[in-house]
Amino acid sequence: MGHGVTGLVVALIFTALALPPLLARLVGGHPPTRITQLAALAPVAVVPATAAVIIAAATAGWPAVLLAVPAVILWVWQLPPRQRTSHQAAAGFSRESGAAPPVLSLRLLTVNALGGAADPEAILRTVRSHNVDVLAVQELTLQMVGRLAAAGLGQLLPFSHLDPRPASAGTGLWARWPLTPLPPVPGLIAAAPRARIDPLGGRPVTLTAVHPLAPTHRHAATWQRELALIRQTLAEVDGPQVVAGDFNASRDHRPFRDLLAAGLLDCADSSPRRSWPGFTWPAAGRMLPVMRLDHVLVSRTATVRMTRAIRVPRTDHHGVLAVIEFT
Repeated sequence: MGHGVTGLVVALIFTALALPPLLARLVGGHPPTRITQLAALAPVAVVPATAAVIIAAATAGWPAVLLAVPAVILWVWQLPPRQRTSHQAAAGFSRESGAAPPVLSLRLLTVNALGGAADPEAILRTVRSHNVDVLAVQELTLQMVGRLAAAGLGQLLPFSHLDPRPASAGTGLWARWPLTPLPPVPGLIAAAPRARIDPLGGRPVTLTAVHPLAPTHRHAATWQRELALIRQTLAEVDGPQVVAGDFNASRDHRPFRDLLAAGLLDCADSSPRRSWPGFTWPAAGRMLPVMRLDHVLVSRTATVRMTRAIRVPRTDHHGVLAVIEFT
């Protein structure tokens, strides 16, 4: 077998590895479960698809052009979408009217605590060093609430709206400003607390913390239903809002893209300063994250200034820090 033929065979094998996630993403990542999980692997599929093009170009010539098609599609899907943010609109308003609208700056951190196992001291260091205004914690247990309190979280963020539960079903919000509790997102298995903050001199902002069920172990239909319930609840909010948590979904899933299409921006896509691609899972031990499952979403009236993934010891997710402005 000649060198060119061998190279082409290897390139075809790499392309074959990339095709299942590509096709699963193309059909939307809807249930059944296997399709949903394959769609989440679209970022990983970029690697064999790109390797196939390089090998084919080096050994087989023109077939590289054909193999480039799936590689280009996968790369385009992973690039952040181009969006016109409210910062551009506000700049236009200022030029026309000569008056700058008042600005509320909000720094939010979301963390999946892995059933309450995350390091509370590390979370406190992040809150302190980044001057966080709002903290959202998923998989919040009663014991984790106590450890965060003992570490001094109440001194930094004195107001809270918490729903701790055993294992992975608890969720909580802490804030620098008073929180007015709102009805939670209905129908979800994990807690989804909601509250409104009214910062002095700023506009009221609705906060929601979510953790829909992962689409594994035959739970894909429940996962899809929970994302739809979140979308319906958020669509009823008037005014600025922020939604944070472990969504167990990415832009490679159509239900999550439907959620964004309802009027929300993913801060990791909209920020001029971001740790692209911002993957957050899996992050246990020395594992390299390959998916962005944790998100901070904001209403389209917001301007996202910065987003970054934050490593938190003793949990399998990176946290997400976002700096947001509302006018």
